[in-house]
Amino acid sequence: MPSQRRSRAGLRDEVEDPRRRRQSRRNESDDPDVSEEAPDGDVDMEGSGDGMEDQQVKKLVRYALACEYARIPIKRDGIRDKVLGNNPRSFKRVFEGAQAQLQKVFGMEMLELPVREKRTLKEKQKANARKASSQSAASSRQYILASTLPREFKSQAIIAPSRIPSTPEEAAFVGFYTMMISLIVLNGGELSDTKLRRYLTRLNASQNLPMDKTDNVLQKIVRQGYVDKVIEKREGDDDAVTWCVGPRGKMEVPPESIAAVVAEVWGELPSDFNQKLQRSLGVQELRPPQVEDSIAEE
Repeated sequence: MPSQRRSRAGLRDEVEDPRRRRQSRRNESDDPDVSEEAPDGDVDMEGSGDGMEDQQVKKLVRYALACEYARIPIKRDGIRDKVLGNNPRSFKRVFEGAQAQLQKVFGMEMLELPVREKRTLKEKQKANARKASSQSAASSRQYILASTLPREFKSQAIIAPSRIPSTPEEAAFVGFYTMMISLIVLNGGELSDTKLRRYLTRLNASQNLPMDKTDNVLQKIVRQGYVDKVIEKREGDDDAVTWCVGPRGKMEVPPESIAAVVAEVWGELPSDFNQKLQRSLGVQELRPPQVEDSIAEE
């Protein structure tokens, strides 16, 4: 009899022991002082009510940085497909959260690109027909990242050219598209292909561009939205090719940057230089170019 009672007690303990272990785990999970971490060391945010949106905010920040690194626009459709997925109604909240993170951590923000202008007659006719059938304002639905740093922190000593692919190549590329945009704007906003080739010959672009052939670089800045190459078909004649400033070029190379380029190339400026330049750029007033503070060598 004693042996039977001991065997029954042992069997009862084996049955109740898993229950006690499950209850213990349940109590630990209910304890607010116990924090769970993901395997990679990041805090698991799924437990909070906004955990999904927090993850989407981080995903949008990464997507925006990746697009800007490749100099391609951050498209609203891309945000819906690659970030929001099955939760498209949260666009506004996720977008505002990503803006706050970009400003706080990276000193940047997403700005909407202007709508690409319609240049050819056919494009203008389509745009007028679309405008007549729609009452909403036109929107490009595309964004780029722009710096939110104060003007005094945007000097070359602080924001140097990217080291990828190399600092000299990046500096030459930025200088090239800035010069091209300046020439287009100072020629009234449009530049024929013949006149552009003449300017490039004077600049000896074929020798001074270290990264690639001139035509390849032109294709690259068109693809990235700095300039637009407008081709208008003509029956029985050669196509008319015109170069204009693209959406990204308008955002990244404002009139102040063009004025700084002109002043640097001009050298000693005449007394009426600012007035003539303002008329050429079509602006009322230009901020004086920023003078970089010299950094004393230690």
